[in-house]
Amino acid sequence: MVPTTGSFCIRSPMHTLSLTRRFLEARGWRRLGSAFLLLSVVTLHAADTGQTAPPIQLMDQAGKIFSLEALKGQVVVVDFWASWCGPCRKSLPELDDLQTRFASQGVKVVGISLDSDPALATAFLERVPVRFTILHDPTGQTGETYSVVAMPTTFLIDREGHIAARFEGGAHIQEERAAVTTLLGGTGAIKDVHVASGLQATGALKAWRRGHLADPIMNLDGDKLTAMQREHIHSSKEGAAGSGGATGGGCGCN
Repeated sequence: MVPTTGSFCIRSPMHTLSLTRRFLEARGWRRLGSAFLLLSVVTLHAADTGQTAPPIQLMDQAGKIFSLEALKGQVVVVDFWASWCGPCRKSLPELDDLQTRFASQGVKVVGISLDSDPALATAFLERVPVRFTILHDPTGQTGETYSVVAMPTTFLIDREGHIAARFEGGAHIQEERAAVTTLLGGTGAIKDVHVASGLQATGALKAWRRGHLADPIMNLDGDKLTAMQREHIHSSKEGAAGSGGATGGGCGCN
C-alpha cells in the first residue's frame, strides 16, 4: 500500500528525519537510508520565478550524493517526474536531447523521480533510457518544497541559482528550449507555463501520489475499443477523486 503524503507532513527537521527513517526501514532500504537522510530540510514555500532554488541533496543512480549547490554557475533544468506519468514517456527523451544540444554551453539536466518505490523508476528508465542525472526522492519532500502541483513539472534555474521559469504538465519542450536559449543569451523575457487551475492537484493527495488515476493512460495499447474503455475508466476515476480542483483534481498531466 502506498503511504499518503500526509504521512510525511513536515513540521520540523527532526520530525521529517524521523518519518523518513521509518519510511526507509519499512521499505527495507536501510542501506540507502543514510543517503536519503541527507535530503535537505528547508522551510516550505512556493518555489516561484525569481526566488532562490531550494537546496536539493539526493542519491543518484550510481549511489552518489548529488547537490544542486554544486552546479551553481551552470544553467540547470530540474524535472520532477514519476513512472506512472504518461507525458513523462515523451518529455524525458526530449529533455535528454535538450541537454545534448546545450551541454557545451553549460546546461545540465537533472531528473527527480518522486516514485515511492525507486524500483518503479528504474524499470521505467529501462524502457525510456536517458543520459542525464536521475535522482530519487521516495518521500516526496522535494516535490513539497518545490510546490509541484502537476506531473511532470520542470524548473529552469539560472547560473546564480535563481528559478528563471517553471513549466507544468509536460508537452512544453519548445518553450523550454526557447527559455534555455534566452537565458544563455542574457536577453529577453522568459514566460512560465502552468496547467489550468482546475487540473492542479491542490488537495491532500499530492500530484506525485496520483498514480492510481493515471495508470490506465499508461496502457492504451491493443484494440481501439479497449483503449477507449480504459480511458473512460480513467476519466471517471479522476473526476470522482475530488479535493484537488474544479475538475476533480487529477495529476495535472492531461
